[in-house]
Amino acid sequence: MIPHDDKLSDLKITGTGSSNGGQYGKVRIDGSGQVNGNLDCQELTANGTMSVKGSVIARTIRVNGSGTIKGAVESEDLNVAGSLSIKEGLRSRSIFIGGHCSIHGDSESQRLEVNGNLRSHGDVRSESAICKGAFKIDGRLHVGTADIRVLGRCHAEEIVGDRITIRKKGKRLWEMLSLPLRGTCLETRMIEGDVLDLEYVEADIVRGNRVILGKGCQIRQVEYRDELRQDPEAEIGTSRRF
Repeated sequence: MIPHDDKLSDLKITGTGSSNGGQYGKVRIDGSGQVNGNLDCQELTANGTMSVKGSVIARTIRVNGSGTIKGAVESEDLNVAGSLSIKEGLRSRSIFIGGHCSIHGDSESQRLEVNGNLRSHGDVRSESAICKGAFKIDGRLHVGTADIRVLGRCHAEEIVGDRITIRKKGKRLWEMLSLPLRGTCLETRMIEGDVLDLEYVEADIVRGNRVILGKGCQIRQVEYRDELRQDPEAEIGTSRRF
């Protein structure tokens, strides 16, 4: 829990305006607003165009329009329905991305849900991850459990976790007419975990205790401890038990 004084004043920017940073109760931007400094508040809502020239600490953050935060972000709940660019790291108990979110540092959460698009230039750590949209992660995706439904081309340098499930996202009418669907797969250098249940994955190395490889998989090397199950449509270079 992020402590705040309930007696703090609110900040609202409607139209075009700017304000200094500081501590507030509720912050709401309905037009084009700029905050010149670090922001510490209970609630931050951006419905228009938001620019924060510093870091943000808030209990809840909701971005319905577009926003840029020059510093790091710490929150309990982050909801991105529009577009948000974070120029440093992110730490939040819950992260929901329905629009587009770009993070230029590492991120950490208890729960991550991506229905839109995530672009991370660092590592992504979460106890539980549900991904039904698109993502590109330059670093490592480190999870406890992950349920990934791939649409288009997704990428993570490495994926490490306890239980990882990767499937092709089900087709809706507009998805069946979408050209990027032809190349649907998740590209990664390595996937490592306890139980790995994978489809439509292209990887150099897959390593786990129990490994299930379904259709669409192209794996150069598989290492397993207890079990390896392979669909006839899955392609494996070499496999070994360790």
